[in-house]
Amino acid sequence: MYNLEYYNFGESFRKIRKSKKMSINELSERINKTPSTIYKYEANTIIPDFEVILSICNALEIDLNDLVNKREVNEEVQRSNNPFSVDKLYMYYIDSTDKLYEMLLTIKSENGIMKVYFSVPKLNKIFLVGSIESNSEVAFILMKNYHVENDHFEKVMIYINMKYASDDIKMGIICGEKDDSFDPVVKKVCISKNKLNEKEKNEMRKRLSLTDEELNQIKNDGFWYPDISNKKSY
Repeated sequence: MYNLEYYNFGESFRKIRKSKKMSINELSERINKTPSTIYKYEANTIIPDFEVILSICNALEIDLNDLVNKREVNEEVQRSNNPFSVDKLYMYYIDSTDKLYEMLLTIKSENGIMKVYFSVPKLNKIFLVGSIESNSEVAFILMKNYHVENDHFEKVMIYINMKYASDDIKMGIICGEKDDSFDPVVKKVCISKNKLNEKEKNEMRKRLSLTDEELNQIKNDGFWYPDISNKKSY
């Protein structure tokens, strides 16, 4: 595989020509192209066909790979900033009506950044887009509105505990706002590499529900320290 996003034919062509100390006029005569055409090659205004590229290689006495200079993609390196090592994650949380929601997080490497797309699987529609940063202990996903025509200012953060997870289910929280009132809201979430069946979803509710200790802490201390330790398997 080759990463063509970073490939610049004109720049590679110009650097090699200059390193060979060959003028544009001299090269144009050798490959039977006008100097203005050579300028366009180096400016990436036009890309020569394969036959012309071979002529350029012969004139500059270089190998085809030297001129093309593609950057080979190392998939392991691309995934090194993706702590989940998969392209899709399923996120679950409980809403105010006690309904279990299933969301899809799609992760793509774009220009060295791990982009995250937040969507509803059944609707096949992207609502939020952002990026992910992580280490061995925690992952942060920061997202904003996907559609520019939506003038509602919306930012969402997902905090994921990357430790423990003996059953490969990650616990975390999502911070956003209610759709109707836009009041700030925080919910527990579970992140899974696989789509859960109905039995697994019912068990998931136990993880997502607030414990008695959490409720007492909110009542007595006025703040919430969410239990996302994720040390137990279900």
